[in-house]
Amino acid sequence: MRIAQCAIAAALLACCGAALADETGCEVHGEREARLCTYEPNTIGYTWDNDDVGFMDFKISVRYQLFPDWTTKGLNLVAKDLGRNYGLYFAFTGRFGQYIGTRESAPVIGKRFNPKIFLRRWTDARHAGYLDLGYGHESNGQSVHTAGQYAEAQAAAERPEFANDQLSRGWDYIELVWKKASYASVDGLSSYVTLKYFLADGLLQGKPEEYNGLENSPQGKPRNQVNGVAGLLKYTRPTEKWWILQDLKAAAGYETGYRRMFRYNTYRLELGTKVIQLPMNLWVQTGYGSDLAQYYKKVSSKGIEVQIGSF
Repeated sequence: MRIAQCAIAAALLACCGAALADETGCEVHGEREARLCTYEPNTIGYTWDNDDVGFMDFKISVRYQLFPDWTTKGLNLVAKDLGRNYGLYFAFTGRFGQYIGTRESAPVIGKRFNPKIFLRRWTDARHAGYLDLGYGHESNGQSVHTAGQYAEAQAAAERPEFANDQLSRGWDYIELVWKKASYASVDGLSSYVTLKYFLADGLLQGKPEEYNGLENSPQGKPRNQVNGVAGLLKYTRPTEKWWILQDLKAAAGYETGYRRMFRYNTYRLELGTKVIQLPMNLWVQTGYGSDLAQYYKKVSSKGIEVQIGSF
């Protein structure tokens, strides 16, 4: 049953994600209708954290261009064809973990909910590089935020430490994302730099919900010490089919906080290929933010996933 559930979920994501991953016509200008497109890669796979049992890990991430006709015409009044270089977008990313066979009742745990609005300026004629300025809200959708609620969650959990997944976390932030692509087609090297500033009193979140001592962890710390400054290098190369394998992708990521920068670091490596045209990805990570509930813990993780939107 567990294998069948994973296979069905992977097939559904592959079918839906493949349609989303087709970026042709995604960026629209003038009076054409906007399309739903990928934002972060859509994934389904299996994750092992060294502080947790294994779980099926899936992420859905989409973006949609807002008011393309108004944006294009308005900016064209400032300068001819200026509107072709800008777009206003809404994006949403959700991540969930399903504990099939590793916890009672195979619960689905919400791990990340991330709506965002951002203005994108395309920095080259191929629409391969861009600069984004956005406002986002990120939370894990949980409700435990008092000592009494935490004690109840521990008493009801299969193991007391599983109650940590229900700790409520949330932040509003301002974000700047820069992407540069060195290639003229679909292969080559692309680099990303992401800067986030977590707000002390946001429009959607208000005051942030972060580590408050409920779980009495010696690793507890504010999120801006572990997240906020990130970089990613990604290399993709289309290849001839070799047996059942085709195309290659490799990526290396690094992140640290902007408060006490370089003290708490996260490193991530990915290697992917298409297996019978299914984009498979292997990854390892060590550092922070493996899940938002315990973002402050240093965790070693590894996983395998189908990744739509990275090839």
